[in-house]
Amino acid sequence: MYRMDSNIWQKLPNHILYHIALFLPFWAIIRLRGVSRELKKYFGSKEFLVDWGRKSHQEVLFFIVTDSLPRQAVAAFSPALNKWHRLTLSDFSNNAELHRFHVLTASGGLLCMEKVEWPNQSLIICNPVNRSYRKLPPVPDMQSAYIVGMAVNADKSGYKVLVVQDGDKLVSQFYDSLCDSWIMGSSTLPGVSMLTDAVSIEGSMFCLSLPSSILIRYDTEAAEWFDTEVRMPSSMCSPYLIQMAGSLFLVGGVLESGEMSCVKIWKVDLSLKECVEIQQMPANLFQNFSWNISPHDFSCMGEAGFMCFWNVLTGAMLMFNMNGNRWWWAPSCPITCSSPKCTTNNVHNVYNSSRFVLRPCLFVKA
Repeated sequence: MYRMDSNIWQKLPNHILYHIALFLPFWAIIRLRGVSRELKKYFGSKEFLVDWGRKSHQEVLFFIVTDSLPRQAVAAFSPALNKWHRLTLSDFSNNAELHRFHVLTASGGLLCMEKVEWPNQSLIICNPVNRSYRKLPPVPDMQSAYIVGMAVNADKSGYKVLVVQDGDKLVSQFYDSLCDSWIMGSSTLPGVSMLTDAVSIEGSMFCLSLPSSILIRYDTEAAEWFDTEVRMPSSMCSPYLIQMAGSLFLVGGVLESGEMSCVKIWKVDLSLKECVEIQQMPANLFQNFSWNISPHDFSCMGEAGFMCFWNVLTGAMLMFNMNGNRWWWAPSCPITCSSPKCTTNNVHNVYNSSRFVLRPCLFVKA
């Protein structure tokens, strides 16, 4: 068997090494940056990170963050490696102000978090990879306000954070990082109630209104809401919107006689204004996944062709690769327990955890 000479890397010209590194995965770049100060500087330069972001196969990671204070636990699952990575708070940021936070949403490699120290609650945007950090100005007076979603600009120059206020009409505001201020948006459409997390696609944020499951769109440039008029599937429960390669997908359970009979995936066709069924969770997997949960005890998230189905009660994770049409069970998360009875200091309760999907981005700044 042929073995490559380990010294060959030292003999290669710098421009060839540079070109090879552009195609390395995220974890390889992180390890290389830890080899020496020279490599840390080299692989941390803006020029390299921008080129790497354009050419590399950017990995998707599914994060779990426990809410156990004062020390939170963090783990990231890589579907490409089928492996969990146990992280520490220092992997998120070396800023002490982020040591107590609650993750609200994620987009474009950025996290939107809420500082939970009462009464000084505030919103924080952080890139956990390059450790950039920004504390947002206070949200203007809004009653019962909550974060709906965040969208990174197409050119990566900035981002917007959307906040909605409950009431007879859902009043909205958004934060624009380019002008570092909050801007009042239009009220949502009549009959629209509480919104789910937004999915960002080409300058728009798509949301579901619960419990009626109406799909609405927020134009981040015009700061206005629009009804997509998409016909939603009947007898659907626990709906989730997912963006894949610029297309919108809908995931949810189907109710029969008040019980969830299956889990389906639909592609949302905005031009035809309908949802087209493309996949159903295999019956044997669905039976094992749902035998002990109610219709509202599962969640789903996805990115870059991967979907993660999470059993809220047990912490079991069922993965689906849309590109390869492959289902599999993910290994047990190292920071969550499989039973709510677990109460030891070394095990974190699965009930008290936040889950989100992130595509690590080394060059987008908070």
